[in-house]
This record gives sequence, C-alpha cells and structure tokens, in this order.
Amino acid sequence: MGFITDIRISLGKRSLRKEIARIQRRRKAMNLEAAKEIGILFNMQSEADYERVSKFSRDLYNAGKKVQVIGLYKYRKLPPYYAQKLAYDLIMPGDLDIFYRPKAEFVTRFIAQEFDMLIDLGTISDFPLHYIATKSKAGFKIGRSTGEENLPYDLVIETMEPIESDDFIKQLIHYTSTFKFE
Repeated sequence: MGFITDIRISLGKRSLRKEIARIQRRRKAMNLEAAKEIGILFNMQSEADYERVSKFSRDLYNAGKKVQVIGLYKYRKLPPYYAQKLAYDLIMPGDLDIFYRPKAEFVTRFIAQEFDMLIDLGTISDFPLHYIATKSKAGFKIGRSTGEENLPYDLVIETMEPIESDDFIKQLIHYTSTFKFE
C-alpha cells in the first residue's frame, strides 16, 4: 500500500472507533448447528478463493441455513468466473469512499441484518471487511487474529502464520461444532 492509502485507512479506522460507541447488538453465543442465518465476509483474490467460499456457503445452505455473502475484490472489472455465476455481492473500488469504508446499499443492509452468526474469513488488513464486521449487528461474530487487539469478534481463532481460507474454514467448523451453548 502507498503512503496516501495508509493515511486514508488510518482516518477510516479513526472514524470507525468513534462509531463503535453507538453500535448496539444482542450478543448470543451459538454453535454452527444452531445458527439459522449466517453472514460471510471474504477477500476474493482468486478463483480458488471464490470456489472455496462457494463450497462452504453451499454446504451451509444444504444444511438448512440462510446464507448471505459479501466479497472484497480489489479490481474495477469483474472477473469472468464471477460474472458467470453472479452468486454474491462484491465490494469493488467504486463501492468505497475516500477512507475505504464501503458505501454500497447492499453493505448497509448486510450490516443491519441480525445474523445468528457472522463469519469473517478476511484479515484485519482487509479494512472494508473489518469495517463491516465491526458494525454488523450479528449475534455471534467469528474471525481470525494474528495477534491484533480490539477485534470485533466474539470468537477469535488465532493463527500465528498466514493460513489458507480452506484451513481456517476447517478450524472454524471444528470449533463451532464442538462448543455447546445454553
């Protein structure tokens, strides 16, 4: 990232810290089996990322879950593998304001949706996804950490090394399937 981009993201994070105080949500811990509505956030860097999340969301859908997915795509032109399927909403550069906060209408609806569970497959360096995860009204938020502080998640899966989303999804399924909440 460039110097100007870093400054813009820093200003976006500062704005987000101010907005956090006004966010109200009902927290409710639950496992994957009990969740009925699930929101998924991911960074789409390749067709493999898209296929991985498609398979995961299809598995959840086949298990009777209502699933909504938002991907972050850094290019202005849609990739051909996405255009053929048109399955999810994508945040593209035109959907971001000057501070890299998403401004699209589908993002506003996603944030307001009270999902049973929000799964953030991105990292904290994916600021638009981090912004959505922080502002989301989801009851139970799950994400990854590599040692950062002040993450918006209720369950953090710590990964000291960068891991592929496939491995993270497997860990996420393992942890959210073994916990029993009352």
